[in-house]
Amino acid sequence: MQNIESRIQDLKEVAEKLSIKVEVANLNDQEFSIQSGYCKLNGEDLIILDKNLPEEEHMTVILNTLKKFDLNNIYVADWIREKIEDDKTAGAQS
Repeated sequence: MQNIESRIQDLKEVAEKLSIKVEVANLNDQEFSIQSGYCKLNGEDLIILDKNLPEEEHMTVILNTLKKFDLNNIYVADWIREKIEDDKTAGAQS
């Protein structure tokens, strides 16, 4: 099984193919409260990750964002596709 760094790299590559910029920032320093997640900034897709959160959380945030996009026409690592399919199936059951 891959280590978490290489999984996050896989996720970032998929985001890049979708023209989604991924930024890691220290969100504790902001004068207003910002949470990790997906947003649109000046018409650009952006995922902001709080550098103070664990890498597992970074993976979850990126995966949840990728689920919102059409991944059929781009290469996506098998484990990512499986995870998204598993989550869709789990969501349908609950």
